[in-house]
Amino acid sequence: MRSVKGRTIADVVEACRQRLRGVSPTPWLDARLLVQFVTGLDASAVVAYGDARLEHRLAERVFALAARRADGEPMAYIVGRTWFCGLEIAVDRRALVPRPETEDLVALVVERLAASPAPRVADIGTGSGAIACAVAHFLPRGSVDASDVSADALELAATNVARLGFSDQVRLLQGDLFEAFAPGVRFDAAVANLPYVAETRLDLVEPGVLEHEPHLALLGGSDGLDVYRRLLAQAPERLVAGGALYMECSPLHAQTLLSLARRAFPRWQCSLHRDAAGLDRIVACESHSAGYGTAGLESQE
Repeated sequence: MRSVKGRTIADVVEACRQRLRGVSPTPWLDARLLVQFVTGLDASAVVAYGDARLEHRLAERVFALAARRADGEPMAYIVGRTWFCGLEIAVDRRALVPRPETEDLVALVVERLAASPAPRVADIGTGSGAIACAVAHFLPRGSVDASDVSADALELAATNVARLGFSDQVRLLQGDLFEAFAPGVRFDAAVANLPYVAETRLDLVEPGVLEHEPHLALLGGSDGLDVYRRLLAQAPERLVAGGALYMECSPLHAQTLLSLARRAFPRWQCSLHRDAAGLDRIVACESHSAGYGTAGLESQE
């Protein structure tokens, strides 16, 4: 980029947009967000004050961040936050960036348990804690036990839980899947957004994702379902009779995961749910009667 001396806000946005063309699917939006992040202006102010001159040091910082974006780093990591189910979630390289399609997991469990007086939910592989916080937000009478094998991810999740005010509802535990919880504890519902990228098909993953996001949270074995096989071996004993399990997966492996789920829960209704793009994204396992917070009556230890 040429010298930034004397550039206006509009000039800087346009220069960033040009830099990100062909790299980002949303170059203008990314450019505007970077300027907002550095200047503290909101979206309307960036447009309204487009003719205002930007200090040299601020313009230099915007361009430095644009270079990181051009290298494929997710915008959420660059600005340190993203929005999920209406909540501002802090994010960094300790956990995956929450995706819009994952909001459907939250919608399904909230719909299932909306009438429950004190539902107990397990969030398996919580990462940033986005799902746990969103479930707590929409089910204020409920509690969420959230597990992850990564101590680093749990530190990030703890930040979000505390900052968003859900410390009384969300408990974070380190461990592998349901093994993080005390023996005998059962849940009204469980949600799982586990590693599901097949290691044999890394060519299908965006280079920026592979380079910047944690592989521990991405890679799910040769077919992408290794972790889900272990989850399904544990899940039946961890859900109440009226419970439910919701699992996000790759559309490439949805049918296989559905078959595995039906073997694990032969008497439950197992089905596929599509995302906004019309792709099979979630496998749902639901008992024929909705849960009513029965797990809340069991031991909390």
